[in-house]
Amino acid sequence: MKNKGIILTLIFLGSLFYFFANFQRIAIPGAVFDVLQHELSESAPYITAFGAIFMYVYAFSQLINGVLVDRYGGLRVMMAGGVVLALGCLLFPLTSNLAIMYISRALMGVGGSMFYLSLIRELKDCFSDKNFGIAISVMLCIGYSGGIAANAPFVYAMQYINWREILLILAGVVIAAVIIFALLCTKIKFPEINKNVKLRTLPFRLVLHKKHNRNLFSFACCNFGISYAIQAILGKKFLEDFCLMSSSKAAMVLSGMAIIAAVFNIVNASFCKMCHNHRVIFLKNASVITFVSLLLICLFLILNIRTDAIAVIFCILAANASLTSLLVPVLHLTNRKMVSGTAVSIMNFGFFMMVGILGTAAGFLLNVFAPQKTGNILVYSNQSYLLVFGMFFLISVFEMYKAMKLSNKY
Repeated sequence: MKNKGIILTLIFLGSLFYFFANFQRIAIPGAVFDVLQHELSESAPYITAFGAIFMYVYAFSQLINGVLVDRYGGLRVMMAGGVVLALGCLLFPLTSNLAIMYISRALMGVGGSMFYLSLIRELKDCFSDKNFGIAISVMLCIGYSGGIAANAPFVYAMQYINWREILLILAGVVIAAVIIFALLCTKIKFPEINKNVKLRTLPFRLVLHKKHNRNLFSFACCNFGISYAIQAILGKKFLEDFCLMSSSKAAMVLSGMAIIAAVFNIVNASFCKMCHNHRVIFLKNASVITFVSLLLICLFLILNIRTDAIAVIFCILAANASLTSLLVPVLHLTNRKMVSGTAVSIMNFGFFMMVGILGTAAGFLLNVFAPQKTGNILVYSNQSYLLVFGMFFLISVFEMYKAMKLSNKY
């Protein structure tokens, strides 16, 4: 019982690491887009690259982390992730050199990627199948709270403290959590290292061979990628430029998205359980909601309707993308136990690779039409944002097509 209490405490600390990984993922460049652009004197592609680099590294790391977790166990991987994350968090605010800042973002991507699969593994060992989905949703709620702190609270704090100083304080908290985690690890016995687990292509081939998996990945990655690219990279800037919102109001909207994303992982899991776990129906409905939401935003841009309704649509997209607590159980049900972890790692790879691709593409699309300079701020035109959201809309069409191919029988 005492040992289980320590393990639950370690899971909580791992969720705290996941919180800070989410904070870093969303705060940079989302909350400080204009600040970074002014201080570094760089165009949109270089600023969106801060988000894209994190996402690319995070995505590729997911493919390796599944093997690491199976071989070394979740707790060992979380410990290593905490150290790498702390190093990246400490390095970023200490420099203005673009190359070093990119390296620090890559370190944060590597470290931040090590918690999700590790936590799922530890939760699977601690909770029954009946409560597994709810346990995942609670863990996600804690982690996604980092996205809440990354916008409105972060922007509010910047009125009193320089953004670099805030990030240094948070780096100190991560370092302290790593030390506590390491001390608690001395009080438990780790499972034996499974030397039979090696990085092989067979599990990946088995997962990708199934058509249902491919359709599910395609749907899920598009659905998540669009919402998260808005939340982490360009949503705040768009609300300021097109909807003429103040920085603090736009940050409140993005924090609202993060709150909704966190809460709806629990709401969607609970509501789906009440509906006899007909998960695929939920997924198909989600694709339609994404399609309609992006169609409306494109129409607002075409007609130059600068409405706060766009903020409401952003929040709907956040709720609509909070499907991990449904997707992970589907993957566990549709794949053999020996490859279920690989299936989840492939899905996570697709999630954040899509966010990185969309962030990179958005940076270049914003630059197609020259922005106007207002004081120290570059303001992008309706045409630029229509290119970005037009791209999102076309992807939502593909998402809906793939969702409709999902089978209710698995």
